[in-house]
Amino acid sequence: MDNQIQNIIRQTVMGMLESSTSTANIRSIARKHENKVHFVPIQYRIIGGILQGLNIKFGNFIETLVGNVVEIDSGVQIMPDSGKRIRLYFTSQTDTLIDNYITERQLPNSPDDCTPMFDALLQQIVNIEQSAPDDQRQGIVKDIDALFRTRDGLVVFTEIKYNDDHDTGKFADINRKFIKTWAGLAVRLRISSPNELMPLIYYFNPTKRYGPIHTPSRNIMRGPQLFDRFLQTKYADVDRYLSEIGDAPEIIRIFDEMYQRVRYGELAPTSQQQKLL
Repeated sequence: MDNQIQNIIRQTVMGMLESSTSTANIRSIARKHENKVHFVPIQYRIIGGILQGLNIKFGNFIETLVGNVVEIDSGVQIMPDSGKRIRLYFTSQTDTLIDNYITERQLPNSPDDCTPMFDALLQQIVNIEQSAPDDQRQGIVKDIDALFRTRDGLVVFTEIKYNDDHDTGKFADINRKFIKTWAGLAVRLRISSPNELMPLIYYFNPTKRYGPIHTPSRNIMRGPQLFDRFLQTKYADVDRYLSEIGDAPEIIRIFDEMYQRVRYGELAPTSQQQKLL
């Protein structure tokens, strides 16, 4: 595996661990537990809180990691807005159009195959925005997980998720945000045809839960599919290195030191906490 990719993975992991095991975070968790009655000793509740927080952050970690891998991959050209939180603009007409599309896809009489409706939606967005003056557009801040150009010139906007395991409401919101971000990028990049900007939802975990309810199957990739189609980096290498990095001595040392600091009360924020520890 390329050393540069290994370093990206390591740096992303270390950044998350440093934040979660920082003195400020440990004290914040301790304050939440100090007045709660529980048979589990408070120091172990603090450790549990840290581990739970890391588990929750793992999804965001994967999004950041894949974005970082795409950024340095030699198979694509990363675009300036990739990985940034930026303000995008589109009309209220486009906003309503997307909301209505998401709602209609929940109805029992909505066709199983969303491809024709999705294609029509993107074309409508382009038509509306091409004829709209700038003063009719409203701004909305969105995260751009990955935006890159392929060797054949195709621009790809990718919404990155760890797992296809969101509840129904969250799943609809992800697709709504995904399409609205595409609409804002279409305006920002001045595209004249939907074919110039490919919208793509990518799940790092290949397990499939939901079907193509809002977004066609051709615009959804899982596991190695994104890597195989666009990147020089191998998905298997990233997946294997992620599974092995938890056994690295420097990672184990971080957890051992965190345990010692919490277990023996060095970071107790109050006298009551100190007494308990």
